[in-house]
Amino acid sequence: MGLALSGLASGFDWKSLVDQLIETSRAPQNRMRREQSANATKTTALNEVKTLLSSLKSSLTPLSSTEAIQKKAATFADSSTTWTASANSDASAGIHKFEFISEATAAKLTGGAGVAKKLDHANPGGAVNTPLSSLPIGRTITGGIFTVNGVQIHKGLDGNGDPIPFTTADSLSTVLGRISSLSGVSASYNSGTDKIVLQKLDPGTGLPTAGQISLGASNDTSNFLQAMRLSSGSSPVSSSTTLSSPILTNSIDQANLSGWTGANVSGSIIINGVGIPYNSGNSLQSLLNDINNSSAGVLASYDASQGKFVLTNKNTGNVGITIQDGGSEGLTSALGFSSGILTPGQDAAFKYNDGAQIIYSQSNALGELAHGVTGLTVTAKYDSANLANNTQTITIGSDTSAIKEAINSFVEKYNAVQNAIDKYTKVTVSGTKVTSAVLAGNRELASISRDLRRMLYIGGLDASDVELSGTVKRISDLGVGFSGIENTISITNSSLLATRLDTNPDDVIDYLATAENGLAARLDSMLGRLVNDSTTDSASGAKITGAFKVQLDSITKQNTSLDKQIEEFERRLTSQRALLESSFIAMEKAQSGFQQQSSYLQKTFSGSSK
Repeated sequence: MGLALSGLASGFDWKSLVDQLIETSRAPQNRMRREQSANATKTTALNEVKTLLSSLKSSLTPLSSTEAIQKKAATFADSSTTWTASANSDASAGIHKFEFISEATAAKLTGGAGVAKKLDHANPGGAVNTPLSSLPIGRTITGGIFTVNGVQIHKGLDGNGDPIPFTTADSLSTVLGRISSLSGVSASYNSGTDKIVLQKLDPGTGLPTAGQISLGASNDTSNFLQAMRLSSGSSPVSSSTTLSSPILTNSIDQANLSGWTGANVSGSIIINGVGIPYNSGNSLQSLLNDINNSSAGVLASYDASQGKFVLTNKNTGNVGITIQDGGSEGLTSALGFSSGILTPGQDAAFKYNDGAQIIYSQSNALGELAHGVTGLTVTAKYDSANLANNTQTITIGSDTSAIKEAINSFVEKYNAVQNAIDKYTKVTVSGTKVTSAVLAGNRELASISRDLRRMLYIGGLDASDVELSGTVKRISDLGVGFSGIENTISITNSSLLATRLDTNPDDVIDYLATAENGLAARLDSMLGRLVNDSTTDSASGAKITGAFKVQLDSITKQNTSLDKQIEEFERRLTSQRALLESSFIAMEKAQSGFQQQSSYLQKTFSGSSK
């Protein structure tokens, strides 16, 4: 083993020599590795161009949108108006003036009053002994202390002389009695009006007298006065509205409806011809929800300020409301609608273009059925404070925003492709030094750059490809031109596009968006053949491999072949190294033998001479 050490016997560092010989022999392998590295750089560049071409292809979809090309805009002369307007693609360019006379309102059916049982229904005309928590007033009363004419009203005094607050378990009659005994004001419930009445009393005679009654203080802890709708005022003071209320969260049977005598009844009510089923064991609120969610077109609610149920049409206009029971259940009457009053809705009234005739619309959104202007919808708002705001002038014209955005995106992505191709294929000369980019000499990329330019400049890859008779034959007719001799493009005339859209929208569609000959369709077909992995030949139906996939697959095959060559070359170098090393080891062994013989001979002859 020791002889394998470089120069052990010979003193010659043959191992370094072997390394240098092998490294010199590795030159072809290093060349192959450099070729692989160059191929990897080419792959990166080709993939970048392919990605940019795919992005360009994606930009063709909005570019070919007929909706974007035909899009219209409705603009108000008064930019501060609260009106709104929209124009679809069918609207004709022009100026339109509207004078709004009155706005549309919705019909409302207001039920009769007295739908809820009075607070003293169990003992008409007598004291109301119902606990505050159970009073059917549609509001929650909180316990505590409140103030009448500067006097705190409480339940009594405790052992320390402190006031005892009311609780919701106390009855209404208890609270009213305490008001009467503490404040110099008599308090009672009037069953006829369904209200609390407070009357100022003369301190000397105890008889009713005129004067102010002050109610409430900032340190009150009970909302009793607010719940009973009582506010300060001249004596006598009474609740601002009736107090008794249906209990919406209870079942219909237990909802405190004075006119309902059924129990666990299934039936229906018919509103505007639509039947809404119910079961009286379900809550009154669920019935209101079912009405609102039905196709009857109304909103049902309970107006606590009036003590009445209300049906309001969801849509405005002079349209009525009808309601009846589906059978003999009587719920319509119990809700007060049998004696209800219909407030008709009103149609919006306006004039168009200073005409003398008043035009009517069921909605404040004035559509073409009302004013006759195709594709235009105007939503007006009546201003009673400033009548001048009720007249507005609207101009309809092309809305170029969408197609301009599409063209800007196309220009940006087109230029990105051309710039990338130029970057990767250019050859620069500086003095005597020539520098070639990674894809210099790639004829496919040069052809792509040329074909893209020709497609925009003459309308196709050949002058006979596209025959257009309109005013738009190439992209320059839309205000987009080339930058001198450069392959990139830019918007050179921003107003030309608007002019074409206003005067020749069909020509713009023919050039950009027609299914076969439009620029977008032709470019899409061309780019598809480049970036798709495979395409189908329109004539033969055969599958054709995409141009970029062909190039990338070719590079992949080259690198795979180089991998095999490098591996085979490495095996030969390993064999060559082993052969050289074995030869030098043999040399070392021979040298060692010579040295041993020489040493023996020296010792032998040296001994004889003595």
